[in-house]
Amino acid sequence: MTSTTSAPNSTADRLRAEHGPALTLGDDCDLPDDLKVEIDQGAHLTIGDRVSILRGSTIQVHRGATVAIGADVAIGEHTFISAMAGIRIGDGAALSNMCDLHDHNHRPRTAANVPTGQLVPWASGFEAAPIVIEPGATLSNKVTVTAGVRIGANTLVGANAVVSHSIAPDTVAAGVPATPRRTFDGAPAPREDRRTLTVGFFGTSIMEHLEAVNAQMTDQANLPEVGSKVTVEAWHQRGWVHRLALSLRAARPHLGFDVRNLGEGGATSRDIAAIVEADRATTGTDYDLAFLGCGINDVWRHFQGRLSEAVDLDEYTRHLNTMLEQLGGYTRTIVVVSETPFGPVEDPGTVVAMNTELARYNDAARAAAAAHGALFLDVWTPFTAAARHLTPADGDDRSGLWSDGVHLTELGDTVLLQQAERLLAEHRIVDKLLDYPLMERDAALAAYGPLLSRYRPAATGS
Repeated sequence: MTSTTSAPNSTADRLRAEHGPALTLGDDCDLPDDLKVEIDQGAHLTIGDRVSILRGSTIQVHRGATVAIGADVAIGEHTFISAMAGIRIGDGAALSNMCDLHDHNHRPRTAANVPTGQLVPWASGFEAAPIVIEPGATLSNKVTVTAGVRIGANTLVGANAVVSHSIAPDTVAAGVPATPRRTFDGAPAPREDRRTLTVGFFGTSIMEHLEAVNAQMTDQANLPEVGSKVTVEAWHQRGWVHRLALSLRAARPHLGFDVRNLGEGGATSRDIAAIVEADRATTGTDYDLAFLGCGINDVWRHFQGRLSEAVDLDEYTRHLNTMLEQLGGYTRTIVVVSETPFGPVEDPGTVVAMNTELARYNDAARAAAAAHGALFLDVWTPFTAAARHLTPADGDDRSGLWSDGVHLTELGDTVLLQQAERLLAEHRIVDKLLDYPLMERDAALAAYGPLLSRYRPAATGS
């Protein structure tokens, strides 16, 4: 072993001479004589103070990429670290012997990727996404970490695991692929670059769900007296969307959730298509997850005799396909939500006819979701099943699923909430969204450069 501050002609001196400003090397590091470091043009390697690396290890930083190793990091024997986008190892992290970190993969040898059919391993190009190992995390012997993964602070990964999806802080994970086995009360550790997922909701009043608010009504220490009067001060969005947002935040307090509820009461698919288009044009928001639901007002307007506002099935299908195509360009996961059935909003015969028609719109929504690679959340089936058991004998539906045959009670909202949570859990949607998306190599450098720019000297840029 050699120390970067005391031994003459040390490994540290050799590396500084070989790589010049492309290398930032801290003090009091223990580096083996056979440490192999490769830094390509425009790339940068930062190694913090008091880093220990054992024999046989290799660090590759390919063109334009960044590898940043924090202070007090320990890296075992024969570990391989290779970056085409960026790899960050936080302070106090430990990588045991023979760990492998690659933030890139070969792209498939498709005709588009290899139009000439050239038979060399790199002909198809590469796709990349950062790897982030937060402070205090420990990787046991022979752990492999794949592109786009983030391993949370203090997390312990068992030997021989393959970490192909991100792992939360304060977790013990093991296996192939690595999965959480238990969590623990973690020691204090900085959470670097807190992840925030942006979630959008596009739909009708069933998503918007406005409630009248007076601040005193929600102040448990200063509630108004029974029988007194309060003034409605504002409208707040509540319902199943609000409760789902709270559930996400409570289950994953280490994450941020930017929830944007763009539901609009009375909106048809024609209106919601305009909302989707205007949102993109004015905000340019990229969504990690988007929920899209419409159709109930398209049908209802026809039965209300408001024919100029009604939207027939063909037009509804066109709007839905347009929205899915647009959202698909900037949304990682889309969930199309079926509409809930009509309750006792009209006489029983009319309600049956309305629901027969609305079911056709839901079938079209299911088909459109499949065509665009979106998930479909069927809330119709569990909703009707619950309604059969909850309809009061006296016809008063306030204790049921609807407040007026269309808008939902808290119980109706809870049915939707449970179905949404089930879908998220069944498909591990949030867990998968924590991975950084793979991109073509140059696109990854541009997209993820800001994530690692702080670990590069200003002169080298990002």
